[in-house]
Amino acid sequence: MIANPIYRAIFWITAVLALGGNSFVFIATAHSLWNVDRNKNVFINTSVFILNLCCSDFLMGIYLLVVIVQARQFSGSYCLFDKKWRSSSLCQGLGALAVISSEASAMTMTAMTTFRLVSAFKPFTIRSVGVLRVLLAELFCWISAVVLATVPLLKVTSEYYTTDVWFPNNIFGTDFVSRENMSLLAQRITGIKPESWTDVKQTIKETFSRNSIKGEFGYYGKTSVCMPRLFATTSEFAWEYSTFLITVNFLMFIYMVIAYVLIYKQSNRMKESRSNDVSSKMQKRISRLILTDFCCWIPICVMGYLSYGGINMPPDAYVLGACLLLPINSALNPLLYSKAIEDQLVRAKKWLMEKLSILRASTNRSSDLAVRFNAGTDEEGDRVVEIRE
Repeated sequence: MIANPIYRAIFWITAVLALGGNSFVFIATAHSLWNVDRNKNVFINTSVFILNLCCSDFLMGIYLLVVIVQARQFSGSYCLFDKKWRSSSLCQGLGALAVISSEASAMTMTAMTTFRLVSAFKPFTIRSVGVLRVLLAELFCWISAVVLATVPLLKVTSEYYTTDVWFPNNIFGTDFVSRENMSLLAQRITGIKPESWTDVKQTIKETFSRNSIKGEFGYYGKTSVCMPRLFATTSEFAWEYSTFLITVNFLMFIYMVIAYVLIYKQSNRMKESRSNDVSSKMQKRISRLILTDFCCWIPICVMGYLSYGGINMPPDAYVLGACLLLPINSALNPLLYSKAIEDQLVRAKKWLMEKLSILRASTNRSSDLAVRFNAGTDEEGDRVVEIRE
């Protein structure tokens, strides 16, 4: 299912980071939000964004964990379960979960970027923004993500998204049959061209009672890791939808880059009231945010647009996208958008330095005690002092 051991290791690492990091930040943020003064609108709104970001990125951790557990279960005999797995409801659900996570996370980051952009240029206006507006914005993000992810799973859209079927038969010489061949078979049986994919399946079901279609391979069943079919050529089904998804995320990335550049320039204009250290920290934080977003979506967008140009992407591209590219933000967002983990790391460093300082002081005292002073006289009668360690 995942042949490369390096990819399997990356799956485990990113799953642990996404689940553990986002769980910790969610608990820490919720605790801070519970004890905060209700008049601090900016802090409350920011915390609401972070809580939603944690939830969306946590879903990516669930996707990674389930996929790697299934890979472990099928280890050594995956070829026997390939068609059953890729056409299963679990695989389709995992693919939808990955899209919900990535889209909700990207939209939440976009909304948070807008909030920060307004804060930079109109700091007094942003203080009057109530939490209800933030909740409505997040509700829109989640609904949009769920709609984008579940549309390929609907029966009414199966004609657009289905590419192949699992059909045990003695006609084609293989039980993995394309949708076009199934349509041609239905046309030969009835003598007329079927009007829809539903008609094709109904004809096959009535004609081959013992050899019914056992499964369909849709938008999330192209590869073993149940990734959405983002890298599709223009001759494949649903390539328009993949183009739409990639373009939406590419535009969100461009918007965030422009917004953070404007935020940084605005902070430089106000640096008379800021220390150089604060300005430097902001520059580093903005650079990290843009870098992680770049590493996440730009490689996927580039591969997607190349595939639309006629270049076929290898199956490893999907595995790499599932185990590394998409989860980058999910694993690193807790460090970038919240100070909870950063504060704990600072405390741990401080505690470690204190312990090392105490240990060094204790070692120095022990060395001092080990030095012995022996006083006496030499052969000429002069008093001498011998120091021994």
